[in-house]
Amino acid sequence: MKQHKWIQLVLGLLLTALVLDACTFSVEIVSTPSVQVTSTFLPTGTMSPDFLTINAPSPTATEFALPASSATPTLISIRADTTPMLEIVWNVQAGEMIRTLAFTPDGTVLASAGGNSSDFVIRLWDVVNNQLLTTLDGHAGIIWSMAFSPDGSLLASVSSDQTAKIWDWRNGLLVKTLEFPGEVVSVSFSPDGQSLAVGGVDEIKNQVQHAAVWTYSVGSWQPLIKFPEYIDVAALAYSPRGGTLIGGGTSRNVQVWRANDGKQVYTLNHAHQVSKAAISPDGSTVATATCITVVNAECSEGGVWLWDLPSGKLIRKLRGFPNVVENVAFSADGSSLLAASRDGTMHFYTTSNYDGQTFDFNSPGGNSALAVSPDGGFLATGNNSGAVYLWKIVYHP
Repeated sequence: MKQHKWIQLVLGLLLTALVLDACTFSVEIVSTPSVQVTSTFLPTGTMSPDFLTINAPSPTATEFALPASSATPTLISIRADTTPMLEIVWNVQAGEMIRTLAFTPDGTVLASAGGNSSDFVIRLWDVVNNQLLTTLDGHAGIIWSMAFSPDGSLLASVSSDQTAKIWDWRNGLLVKTLEFPGEVVSVSFSPDGQSLAVGGVDEIKNQVQHAAVWTYSVGSWQPLIKFPEYIDVAALAYSPRGGTLIGGGTSRNVQVWRANDGKQVYTLNHAHQVSKAAISPDGSTVATATCITVVNAECSEGGVWLWDLPSGKLIRKLRGFPNVVENVAFSADGSSLLAASRDGTMHFYTTSNYDGQTFDFNSPGGNSALAVSPDGGFLATGNNSGAVYLWKIVYHP
């Protein structure tokens, strides 16, 4: 009887070995920079159970290979009906001052940059795993704006060092440097990825500070059309189908041009300078971030002006911000408009009528930069102290 059980045991072990041999696999362990994680407290209403503060080192681009893409988690989209569930889920100290944020098209990687007197470095963050991927170092001045190409392969950055740089960010390679007469502060790829628009300061003529938007053919980087403006171009955006380009802001005007030939269609006139502009996903509405009331040279009330893009007519003004509105963005589905003022106040509006805020939040430490991921899953905000906050919809049953 004992001998029979022994034979059964041997046969079982042999069968197990054969099955494992037929189903062999390997696991590759990728080393990443060490990350110190500490819990951080925020005021009630902004903290979620998985809120983390991450103090990460700054690896060079050659320390590890970047993945072609990351697994996108299942997220609830930021919409008019889900904004009350928006919470901060992660934050990180990302340099001296945050002036620009940009998501990859798939929403898995966030680029942050800015600087003031130093730290002109672009940092790329894996927002799925909450870790620093790599850094891009090459600018010699403040980085004002960044944009990813529609296919996610390229990252464009513009700076006060009078250059725009095009990066193969996954491999940490500088593809092209474009040079300009003055600082350049805004950048955008066309929706089809064939053109790059860069806005900034042009040469001074007759003691007038001119500005322009320059467009280039992506790949050859040959110049296409130059769109004239004045002073500087803080606001820049392509319409969703790419037929229209808007730019301007510092002159208190936002120009509306035909993208294919540079013909000026409308001028959107404002009482004060425009910080940023956004076009709704359906291409019907332009939202411009500005100041509405100035007292003793200081903005005492910020607001958003809404324009009908096809006609160039002013629709209405959204008021009630305690400071100048510096950032605006539409949700990916177009159901909601987010506006954020310098002090950190964030208002969400339902775009069906814009009657009152659907929900209000406060971005810790103020708001100097803002981005919504193209898939609608994440919101990122940055402040003057160099902190970046990642927000998402958190459902509490």
